[in-house]
Amino acid sequence: MDFTEAKQHKERGMSVKDVLEKALKESGETESIVIVRKMNNSDVPTSFSWESSLEALGMLEIAKADIISYMET
Repeated sequence: MDFTEAKQHKERGMSVKDVLEKALKESGETESIVIVRKMNNSDVPTSFSWESSLEALGMLEIAKADIISYMET
């Protein structure tokens, strides 16, 4: 584990690598995925695999609601 990963793990509970490894382990059960990343240079690329764009938008709304709920606790 490098310094950045250890720092993320300590501050966030999971590092970026932890999140990606968990998602990869569950990939056999995953029907659709949307990934939004913030790069070190502040670029925000997206990656996705879905059946419809409406489904992807719904998934992003669920993520938004989860983050808001987390912020309220």
